[in-house]
Amino acid sequence: MIETILLSVLIVRTAWRIFLEVLNLLHSTSPQVEIPEVLKDKLTPELLEKSKQYLKDRAKLRILAETTQLVVTIYLVLQGLPRLERLFLAYSPLLQAFLFFGALGLIFYLVNLPFRLYSIFVIESKYGFNTATKKTFLKDQTIAVSLIVAFSMLLIPVLLWLLKHQIWWWQASILAFAFILFFWFIQPTLIAPLFYKFTELEDEGLKLKIRELIERSSAKIPKIYVMNASKRTKKQNAYVTGIGRSRRLVLYDTIMDYPSDELLAVVAHELGHHVKRHIQKNVILFSIYATFLLYLTNFVYQHILKTNAFNVQRPHTIFVYAFLFVSSVSYFLEPLVNYLSRKMEYEADRFSVELLKNPAAMICALKRLVKENLSNPNPHPLYKVWYYSHPAPEERIKALRQAQ
Repeated sequence: MIETILLSVLIVRTAWRIFLEVLNLLHSTSPQVEIPEVLKDKLTPELLEKSKQYLKDRAKLRILAETTQLVVTIYLVLQGLPRLERLFLAYSPLLQAFLFFGALGLIFYLVNLPFRLYSIFVIESKYGFNTATKKTFLKDQTIAVSLIVAFSMLLIPVLLWLLKHQIWWWQASILAFAFILFFWFIQPTLIAPLFYKFTELEDEGLKLKIRELIERSSAKIPKIYVMNASKRTKKQNAYVTGIGRSRRLVLYDTIMDYPSDELLAVVAHELGHHVKRHIQKNVILFSIYATFLLYLTNFVYQHILKTNAFNVQRPHTIFVYAFLFVSSVSYFLEPLVNYLSRKMEYEADRFSVELLKNPAAMICALKRLVKENLSNPNPHPLYKVWYYSHPAPEERIKALRQAQ
């Protein structure tokens, strides 16, 4: 019974993902769609057509990737995972788990690699966004895989120890919360610098203006950095990251040529996330979410263990089946997660207006981001509900205009 349910959930999830992609593609690229009124001063018909083509190329790749991943996952569920388990039975339980997760991770990595390469070096290059070389990509992948292996070496023994308990989900949720805090603390100072170069903002005039904003907002951000994002992309962004002493404001170097008032508006928005404690709220919400998922995973794990479903015996294999099931179900909770995220973005936008008393600057910055990043100006409403962690640009601009 559980076998049929798991396969059904996997198929329904992928079918729904593809449906949303097709729905959004047909809606956003229809000849009848026009440039939204609030964006007509920035977008031209030529740019609209270019953004449509960009959307088409990415959507087609995602649909192909989703289909491929579904086929591979169904094979693993029906035959691959039991075969992997039997392949390593001659080794000690800990080594079995290391080899099992290593082989499984390698399979998914190799399946996703062609799509990642095509996305970066074909699609992103075609539209002028990619600036990464193959050498840079190889370096990034080597570092990323090394970090995953390092963290896995620490976490897999803990997982095996927890799986020995009949009820382990609450212990795992406590550890997940601790790990999230630890990761948020070390990410800005230890992990991100492995991929990007961070230098303190050198423009003294701009630094003074940002410092004044930070003081007026009562934010506690000790450092302002510029990140060499242009080494990999021409897309533009800024963010506040870290907790405690690792907290910092980071500006992409691709955003440094913005007019001063627009750049300050973007900074004020990011300060809003900090002042409104969105990072802390996200950590708490994610911890609650992870606890719920771990509880469900434990429930499914115990059921598989008792019924001998899928003909597997080792705890790590049973855990993977349970995790596959729960992660597939959790996909249908994404609209709720993204709804809460969009509310935070609106709050940060309002904070920017209150701090600068200049909604026009934030509106201009948003229009510039839409234009420069070839953002979809006409997403389908259902697609937005499901996937958009930020409100659509048109919605944000209308909200900002109401604040004027």
